[in-house]
Amino acid sequence: MLVAALDTSVVAAGIGWSGGAARRVFVLLARRAFPSVRTPDLKAEWVDTLADLAAREPRWQNPNWAHWLDWLRQKSSLVAPGALRATVKRDPDDDVVLAPALGGRAVCLVTYDRDLLDLEKPFGIQILRPEALVSRLLRFR
Repeated sequence: MLVAALDTSVVAAGIGWSGGAARRVFVLLARRAFPSVRTPDLKAEWVDTLADLAAREPRWQNPNWAHWLDWLRQKSSLVAPGALRATVKRDPDDDVVLAPALGGRAVCLVTYDRDLLDLEKPFGIQILRPEALVSRLLRFR
């Protein structure tokens, strides 16, 4: 089973803009094509980021973002954060999404974040863009 952790960049894109690969990730999650994992810290980052986007970004088009986040919380298994060893990364804030991926034994972490994508496969977890996850899931259906 392909377990995935969803980075905040994908959550914001999937909720805030209809269409695109991030929204297709949400559709596949709703269809139970893969399980998602989260920690309390990752959920808090989702909430903080989306509240900020809703307040300041007029192009971000989802006034029901809080309901979407509640749905995502219900669909994503709560896991204990994995213990992170030192790794080569440019942004220490990336720990918030690496920890649930590691703790939830995720096969992949889905993101648009260049710093994470450049890591390629830290701790054995493949870093994918949403398009790659969608392609991979649809290929095996």
